[in-house]
Amino acid sequence: MRKFLLHAAACALVLVSAASASATANFVYHEQTNNFVATPTCPSSGTDTAGGRYVENTDRSGAAGFQIYSPETYSLKFKIEFQFFTNQWRVYYTTDGSNPSGSFGTPFGTTQVATASFHSTYSDQTQGCQIVDIVAASIPPQPAGTTVKYIVGAWHSGGGPEVFGDSGTWSGCFSCTDSTTGCANVETYSVIATPPTPLIISEFRWHGTNGANDEFVEIYNNSNSDVTVNAFDGSAGFALAKSGGTTLFTIPNGTVIPARGHYLGCNSTPTTGYSLTSYPAGNGTTATCNATYTGSDALPLNVGIALFNTANPANFNTLSRLDAVGSTLEANTLYREGDGVHPIVPFNTNNSYYRDIDPGTPQDTGVNANDFLFIDTQGTCSLSVAGGCPSLDGTRRGRHLGAPGPENLSSPIQRNASLPFTLPAPCVSSNSAPNRVRDASDTGTNAFFGTLSIRRTITNNTGANVTRLRFRVANITTFPEGAFTGSPNADLRVLNSTLSVEAQPCGGGVITIQGLTLEQASAPNDQPNGGGYNSTVSAGTITLATPLPPTDNPGTVGVIDNQIVVNFRMGVQGKGNARFFVTTEVLP
Repeated sequence: MRKFLLHAAACALVLVSAASASATANFVYHEQTNNFVATPTCPSSGTDTAGGRYVENTDRSGAAGFQIYSPETYSLKFKIEFQFFTNQWRVYYTTDGSNPSGSFGTPFGTTQVATASFHSTYSDQTQGCQIVDIVAASIPPQPAGTTVKYIVGAWHSGGGPEVFGDSGTWSGCFSCTDSTTGCANVETYSVIATPPTPLIISEFRWHGTNGANDEFVEIYNNSNSDVTVNAFDGSAGFALAKSGGTTLFTIPNGTVIPARGHYLGCNSTPTTGYSLTSYPAGNGTTATCNATYTGSDALPLNVGIALFNTANPANFNTLSRLDAVGSTLEANTLYREGDGVHPIVPFNTNNSYYRDIDPGTPQDTGVNANDFLFIDTQGTCSLSVAGGCPSLDGTRRGRHLGAPGPENLSSPIQRNASLPFTLPAPCVSSNSAPNRVRDASDTGTNAFFGTLSIRRTITNNTGANVTRLRFRVANITTFPEGAFTGSPNADLRVLNSTLSVEAQPCGGGVITIQGLTLEQASAPNDQPNGGGYNSTVSAGTITLATPLPPTDNPGTVGVIDNQIVVNFRMGVQGKGNARFFVTTEVLP
């Protein structure tokens, strides 16, 4: 027989053994807080965190009352004095605004009931160091807009009353043994809609030059506001998972992804993993991984992936999914959106699928086949399609010469609206020199028919110094679109350009035109065929030491300080109609 000594404040109880036919709880205690249940403990007045919290959820709003997101499960704990005095525990709850009531597990009216289970025990200093039970329960997910009310109760199956937490102190001496009298303390919480999180998968690859482990997934903040990661269910963060529910990496809670910024996760298996760490990113940084995972072929070829606003696989569903992309071979629609992208075959090439940025920002129509373009530095026929690659060449769903451009938290951010383009010589046509120069004599590698140079003035209207300036190719006529006899379109390849000083036809003087450098990862991930879709070129004269200022200095004669003129130079491998559009990426 196990006996307990009652402290002075306790009500008189008949002490019984765990095997007794009847026992009664001294009190049932719960509070709607995130405090730990097991505190203060004996003998140190400390906290036993293993006992968990009264409410495991996070209050999701600064408004009055407790609020959780839909579709969160509400997880709670309560304690009962003393150990063994009860063996049945219930939570009675309503979702229609009425007060809950019930008796010995039977709900009354519209009340529903959830069964609690034993969790742990601890020595409670507030109760004379007696051992008390901690039990755990949960209320199932409810739709947004629901108000939930609940009470908690406990009894012993051998006999005696059911004891509820009372309305005065949540404790004490059989003060509430009838849920219908109003003495049972009612707690309330509201279920609100999870706020939209504008994070999308913007670029990824299943297989690269290093083989099956050369994988990465890039996440993009598709909004003009910073996003702070905060899992709706209190889990570790936002998970990027592959079909079947296996998490590849988690973006931890508290991570801030800047407006229009990126986050990069990749397979870091030594020697065979992600191979683009030398691709340029921010000032003095490269495209290294913000989060890593390892494993042989961890993201198998053509398998779908999805980003969730939880790290708990039990909550991976369409409500928690932020974005997904998969191939047409992906059967689980949770891991793709609409029609999937074309499957690829396992060639060890420098390739990726990336969201079309021709609209200015990554396109997201909810249909993967419409939104993602396949790019490869060799223009390899890696797509697995009936009729082979030529059947799709020249279409959005076909192959495109281009380069992967993984971006991380340190990478420049798209600021198209704040850095407008104008003609360096506005008094002449956009097709005339120096605005546009066609040089048929400038032949060489990736320039069989010479070069085409497009010059533009960029003005810094960001309101701050620009210390890093680069341009990403959003649309271009290139291989294979313009590579075949009879094609009406040109085959252009983005090349390096150099500084030139040329006559200004508008008012006299000269124009200083800065060169741009094609950004490349080290071999074999460079771009031997020149740049194409998603390739980037940077202005090397803009640095931390020599930024592009936000305003003009009137004292500087002949120069507008917050402007730079740059030269986009392309090799002409095939003649025809040409398209060329870029987006602007900067760092302050």
